[in-house]
Amino acid sequence: MVVAKHGMRGFGILIRLMMEIYKNGYFYQWGERERHVFSMKVNESVELVDEVVEECLKWGFFSRELYKSYGILTSKGFQKRFLLATSRRKGIVIKPEFLLIDSVNADNNHDNDDDNPVQLELLPAETPQKKVKEKKVKETNIYEQIIGYLNKKTGKNYSAKSEANKKLINGRLSEGRTIDDFYYVIDVKCSHWLEDEKMCEYLRPSTLFRPSKFDEYLNQAPHKKKADPRDKEIAFRRWVEEGNDENDFDWS
Repeated sequence: MVVAKHGMRGFGILIRLMMEIYKNGYFYQWGERERHVFSMKVNESVELVDEVVEECLKWGFFSRELYKSYGILTSKGFQKRFLLATSRRKGIVIKPEFLLIDSVNADNNHDNDDDNPVQLELLPAETPQKKVKEKKVKETNIYEQIIGYLNKKTGKNYSAKSEANKKLINGRLSEGRTIDDFYYVIDVKCSHWLEDEKMCEYLRPSTLFRPSKFDEYLNQAPHKKKADPRDKEIAFRRWVEEGNDENDFDWS
């Protein structure tokens, strides 16, 4: 239904949503901030993204119940595939309040050690050494992800190994901020400053991630680009190319 209603643009949005879910495991948090961040990632309007998500909720591709209760996008199918992919792990971490299934049969997985269905374990058995190792890997990756995203958006070359940059990032993480919060601040301030010759120099870690400004930036809205009259003409051509009736096109 998404493709029938929104064409290949809708299909592209759906694929990216699925990628975000699989990257996270079996669900994707979906709130106001995530909507805007995702919209910028796929270079589509928030309105179109919302329409695609609503269509998926309407037809049961995502669980409307869990979306209403917890603001997440997931389904039985995503959870089953997650469990099958992690069937050999002794501890599978999954939040009980998000569960849509009880177990999943992994008989078709020839690498599995037995024929029993995968049983859910809500708390993983981890050693302190394993936790320390995973924490180090996670911290290393998050610096590269955040600084890399900033460099990509601004065309600059800040270092993910800089102790000053790491200290700023660690400070915000210690306050409970997430990687998506960093992405949102970068996106918001790029929309404000990137095309401003005087302000673009402040698109740097020392300004964006400083404790006195981060929370303020996190609660700002991105600047909307001025509407280009050619956009409607391009949309109209796409509409016709997709086989739709030109008389049904919405010019409003």
